[in-house]
Amino acid sequence: MNLAFLGDALDHWKGSLFESLQQAGVVRDFAVDPMASDGDAWQPEDFSVLARLLRIDRSRLISHHVGLSSREQYFEEIAHRGDLFVDPDTGVATGKVKKLESYIKPVEIAQLLEVPDRLLVVYQHVRAQPVCERVDAVCRKLQETTSRFHWCSYESGTVAMMFLARAKKRTAPVATHFFSMLGRHATGRIRVSGNGA
Repeated sequence: MNLAFLGDALDHWKGSLFESLQQAGVVRDFAVDPMASDGDAWQPEDFSVLARLLRIDRSRLISHHVGLSSREQYFEEIAHRGDLFVDPDTGVATGKVKKLESYIKPVEIAQLLEVPDRLLVVYQHVRAQPVCERVDAVCRKLQETTSRFHWCSYESGTVAMMFLARAKKRTAPVATHFFSMLGRHATGRIRVSGNGA
């Protein structure tokens, strides 16, 4: 996440999704890694605003001593063992990118999925293509890195929220929750798939 976009409409959308999932008991021990691409610019009050927008307690935001340019160290600092939302500026890198700090790599997602029974939530921004095609491309790239995962997504016109887990029992309740909430309007917004056991 980049500080310049803090407080935009998408933060409210994210917060609404997370509040709904928390109230329904779908997420457990939920924490957020903002993946601040401009971490040095953030002040304590900025993190407090983000926590309010995402409708979580400030203590549920993961803090770091190193920035995203030190990738291995950055992800080693995530000691949290519960469900996790990561919020890269752009989303998942499926090819060569200009500014890696704006992305999370498939291998990093695979690493975060190693925590037993974790539901991993990843923000994906989309440009110049249908959102469903971008989500499918991300999933194909993830299959190259980790063959055993399940996913569902909540897709909008320019963004998607991807829910990933090793076990279908973690992603299926997410999809069920949103299908129940949206009813007939879930078609084209909520997609479900899986790969592996």
